[in-house]
Amino acid sequence: MGFIFKDADNRPVDPKAARMRAMLLSLPFALMGIFALVLLAHDGLHGGLDRQHATGLLSAAVVCGGLIALIFGITAKKQAMQTDISNTPEDKPWLARKDWAAGRISTSRKALVLLWILVIFWCAVSTVLSLAIIPQQLQQGNRAALIVLIFPVIGLASIVFALNTTLIWRRFNRSIFQMAAMPAAAGGALAGEILVRTKLRPQHGLYLRLGCVRRTTTGKSNNRQTSEKILWQDEKWLRADLPATGSNTTSIPVFFKLPGNLPNSAVSQGDGIHWKLEAYAKLSGPDFQAAFDVPVFKLPETPAPFEDPTAPYQMSLDEIRQQIRSLVKVRDLEDGREFAFPAGRNPGFASGATVVCLIWTAAIVFLLCKHAALPFLLVLSAIDLLMLAFVMDLWFRRSHVVVNSAGVKVQRAWFAFKQEHGFRTSEIQGIASEVGATAGHAAYYDLMVQTRDGKEFILAKNLNNKPEADWLVRQMNAALKPGA
Repeated sequence: MGFIFKDADNRPVDPKAARMRAMLLSLPFALMGIFALVLLAHDGLHGGLDRQHATGLLSAAVVCGGLIALIFGITAKKQAMQTDISNTPEDKPWLARKDWAAGRISTSRKALVLLWILVIFWCAVSTVLSLAIIPQQLQQGNRAALIVLIFPVIGLASIVFALNTTLIWRRFNRSIFQMAAMPAAAGGALAGEILVRTKLRPQHGLYLRLGCVRRTTTGKSNNRQTSEKILWQDEKWLRADLPATGSNTTSIPVFFKLPGNLPNSAVSQGDGIHWKLEAYAKLSGPDFQAAFDVPVFKLPETPAPFEDPTAPYQMSLDEIRQQIRSLVKVRDLEDGREFAFPAGRNPGFASGATVVCLIWTAAIVFLLCKHAALPFLLVLSAIDLLMLAFVMDLWFRRSHVVVNSAGVKVQRAWFAFKQEHGFRTSEIQGIASEVGATAGHAAYYDLMVQTRDGKEFILAKNLNNKPEADWLVRQMNAALKPGA
């Protein structure tokens, strides 16, 4: 379907022309859907409608309706992604977007509409497939066909997600990120405030995250896949006593120091580099969530540094570790420090990975029962084994690290199996944290020993909080070089 919506030379499309194109493309499906409904009503009223015939006509009507919704959803998404660069100065590409040019970036309802279109389409198609396949297969004694029910179950989960997203929108409406300087300069800082049109009373403070993500789309027009890789991420925890700008408005201060070695933001919302600012707070009722696509560019001159407006509201590290229920233990020794990283310390991440692995395994078992091709099963089984190893690592890997002026000793263990490694101080360049596994826009951090010969060795994996990971790095480097 991608070729239908491809625009020559990437020029902006007139909204009226785009809507007319979508209507013309949808017209055949609309006629087929109406025809199926008319037949359904006619045969039903005259008593000549059996169950199989009714299911077929209803399936045709629902699929046609879903395709129409998908066509208009794709059209709306393309209009939202378009930017006019014809009159934009080459040295100021951020001016191509009106919200960036104004320095006021708001959350959009278009994403919510598109979400509902996709959810309705998925639910309609999965329901039709279930009604068309399961009764017939069960009559033939094929109970394995019940695995098709996984698609309606996923549809129900997507409905719950869409309902929660809708409740969030209704409660908080449109939030606005007002930038202190536009654009944010690479090597400088992203500063400003998020304005929320209600009085926020967070139960456990407020969480802010800024990430740099590379979005890539691969595949042909009829089989395109989009993936995202986190290049950099930082986060902050603010206390609940946020500044109030009015009786029914909350101002959330924002301040993040930016690295200078990452690419500029992409102007369009398609492939490229995207700097994403996210805010979250747990409340009674729907939780507050907001996300903003912010402009970060390398400028000829880095502006003077801003004063950090979040400093008076930042949680201490002890408060953060209490909020995330950290299980990492740190103990002072006579000649250094000991760090214990227990197994299963990220139950949420591990549980999600376990569910995915179980679904994948169930699919392989189903294909095995249906006598699928052996090479295909071998490839899927190899992937399943890798997923199982990752899940086992999340649940059962534990690390014990001792750092002192003599060097670093680390013991990694899975059940009764243990590995020990040691590094002398003269061999170590330093200890740092790096982004390891990712889940959506959430990054998990690995603590690494960096040796002078350019090698790296993992001390601990999958820390789910950057402030804690950075603090552990400082503690380890301080124990390694107590006189520094």
